[in-house]
Amino acid sequence: MSIALKGFKRPSWTSPAAVLLILSSLFAAALASSGDADAAPGRRPGHVYLYRGLMNVFSLGMDQLAYKLEAAGVASSVSNHTLWSGQADDMIAKYKAGNREPIILMGHSAGADATISVARKLAQYNVPVALIVNFDPVAPDAVPNNVKQIVNYYVPAGWGRAVSADPRFKGKLANVNESSTTNHFSIDKDDSLQRQAIARVLAVTGGGIRRKPATPKPAPLRHNSRSKSPD
Repeated sequence: MSIALKGFKRPSWTSPAAVLLILSSLFAAALASSGDADAAPGRRPGHVYLYRGLMNVFSLGMDQLAYKLEAAGVASSVSNHTLWSGQADDMIAKYKAGNREPIILMGHSAGADATISVARKLAQYNVPVALIVNFDPVAPDAVPNNVKQIVNYYVPAGWGRAVSADPRFKGKLANVNESSTTNHFSIDKDDSLQRQAIARVLAVTGGGIRRKPATPKPAPLRHNSRSKSPD
């Protein structure tokens, strides 16, 4: 059965009213898709801050790692090593504001030196660092006691250096000599080392992974069998 609406005139698709209707529909669809993105499963807690070395051209493995970490659900950002102090201030501010998600630092060459500089600044405000993964630092400071674990891949035959820790350090420290497999300019791009680094990050961030709640299954139908009295 059709209903005729008196006084209603179907708008032309080129009329202002039709255009407004289309734009409203598109805006509503955009809001809906934005809500779906916010609820996307697999986002892990924490943030990985990656630091490039000199001139941003010799440490592109940091960009590769950031891409792979994002694909695994871990928030990541890549910066030049000269920006470490300002970023440390941002981490301290977030921590004071109540953000307790893991802080993870990675770097190559001078960027690897920067990760320890960041950690030392955070230590002044009792901000913990969950993990540091370094690739061939050249002049690293001692690791402070707010770092829970650090893995340092280095090539001592070149510019690379092993890292040492402050006397009060109680975390885990591993210096891994990679002189037989790579060099200073390729160590950050080594696929095997990148996989190891990502695995360590996932071990730190995996406990709080958020997933969409499972869709509840409908309750099975129950058939009540009642005995019938004889006629």
